[in-house]
Amino acid sequence: MLGDTAVAVHPDDPRYTHLHGKFLRHPFLPHRRLPIVCDSEAVDMAFGTGAVKITPAHDANDWEVGRRHGLEVVSIFGDDGRLNANCSTGEQGGGEWVGMKRFHARVKVVERLKELGLYVGWQDNKMQIPICRFVFFSLKIFFFFADVGIVRVGIL
Repeated sequence: MLGDTAVAVHPDDPRYTHLHGKFLRHPFLPHRRLPIVCDSEAVDMAFGTGAVKITPAHDANDWEVGRRHGLEVVSIFGDDGRLNANCSTGEQGGGEWVGMKRFHARVKVVERLKELGLYVGWQDNKMQIPICRFVFFSLKIFFFFADVGIVRVGIL
């Protein structure tokens, strides 16, 4: 959620026609305005709320939506897997999110939504998660090279 840069709705969904072209303010990152974009490919208006959060830097389908609509790509993770400065609330030191481990952030997001009265509920949905062997291989190489210093120390 901290990397979201838009919310997509189906252009023919009557629940959202009054919101076409408008903006939302991110509930945790008040400096980030999220455009409401119309996208008939990304949104099934009969599924759930008919509104889909878009996170182009962390999801292949969202990347495509972002490309179609010229959305900003915001990567929220540093090389150490912790939340980076793109999750800054604008406060000195970055606020509550910067430096947090990703799994802790998942729990904190739900807690904060509840505190703000924005949490509706949790529902399991079937997902198909594609695996790109090239990216998986590349990630292994990246982490290997990122840890070369540790390996070198161990060998000496």
